Amino acid sequence: MLLNEDKADRLPPDVRRMLLGVTLSALGNGLVLPFAFVYFHSVRHIPTSIAGLVFSYGAIVSLVAAPVVGSLIDKWGPRPILMLSLAITGIGYASFSLIRSVPDAFLVMTICAVGNSAVWPSQGALSTELTPDHLRERIYGAQFALLNLGLGLGGLASSLVVVIDKPRTFEVLYIGDGISFFVYILVVLTLRDVGHRSKEQRAHHATLEGGWGDVIRDRIFVKVWIVSLFAIFLSYSQLEVGFTSFATTVADVKPARLAWAYAVNTAVIAIFQLWVIKKLEKMPRARGLAIAMLFWAAAWAILAVAGVMKGLAIPAIILCQFVFALGEMIWSPIMPAIVNQLAPDHLRGRYNSASTNTWQIGMIMGPASAGVLLGAGLWGVWLGVLFGGLLLLSFFALRLKLPERPPRRSSVTASDGPD
Repeated sequence: MLLNEDKADRLPPDVRRMLLGVTLSALGNGLVLPFAFVYFHSVRHIPTSIAGLVFSYGAIVSLVAAPVVGSLIDKWGPRPILMLSLAITGIGYASFSLIRSVPDAFLVMTICAVGNSAVWPSQGALSTELTPDHLRERIYGAQFALLNLGLGLGGLASSLVVVIDKPRTFEVLYIGDGISFFVYILVVLTLRDVGHRSKEQRAHHATLEGGWGDVIRDRIFVKVWIVSLFAIFLSYSQLEVGFTSFATTVADVKPARLAWAYAVNTAVIAIFQLWVIKKLEKMPRARGLAIAMLFWAAAWAILAVAGVMKGLAIPAIILCQFVFALGEMIWSPIMPAIVNQLAPDHLRGRYNSASTNTWQIGMIMGPASAGVLLGAGLWGVWLGVLFGGLLLLSFFALRLKLPERPPRRSSVTASDGPD
């Protein structure tokens, strides 16, 4: 069915329903995200070193599962894989309420990691099938904005409920988080005509040449993948351990004050993401990646001020997160749009899964490197590597020879994505 010309830039109704599901699951994640480490260590009395190992183990499990996930998405379609992964993830997060020992923690983390390894690539592939190419940055940006809004509101709600010496308050939150994934499944069930493969389509895809070998031989995608991996390593992966450790141990900022910085970050993204997307629509995507990394480099330079001038520590860490959010708002819609423009339809699951791997690898490398350098008191070296590395990556990003941005269409049909 043809949409009116003046509606050509509106997200289709199916996309809006999916965004509702993303928001609801983000609300659930927001209930527990700020307290995962606290729950392990202070509530279940798991030693700090073991708790950190459990989280690293989860990232490794997701990394190992990713190639299988990509192949399954390409064979069966993203919709059934997304629903299955949401069910597994929901069971996993609800099971956090049952953790009483270290073996329990590893078992539950295994369930969550397997589910999470499939949620993001299948969600990305389904979003692509729902949206024509010229609108994909808009849906990825909207997802990111609503994700941050949900995380922020969920975190605010949970902060009014949790009590360290009352484990039941944490258990209720984890059960609520698990339920949110099943609510998301109900939303995905309403998307009836996309994201699945008929028997004939599966047979057709089986006749096409392709597989992980084709992904690896795509030289442009490999270059994009490398840039993405090191960008994640030098930015996002440094927030949980590096930024927090530097702010509290080097800049002497009280842990409670960190909430202000994170609140500014979340609020900026939730409020301004859609406005930023409109500004990006005519910008070459390689330039957008470069600018995002320059913002992140500037954020780390501002953080250095907090270590040198303790009197400005709190304003510096808040400004750091504000500037970091500017980079996030540019990166988050552009990178998945690049990945899905490069991906052939029959390999879209593999491309999205490989892209997700950059996060998993980066989130393993980042905390470890930050812990070693900051633990040795080499905070200047740590910040220097982040700042210099991002400047270098920004230069390489500008040299990426990406496909031209697809033109805007005056009309959009309901069949604009592959079935």
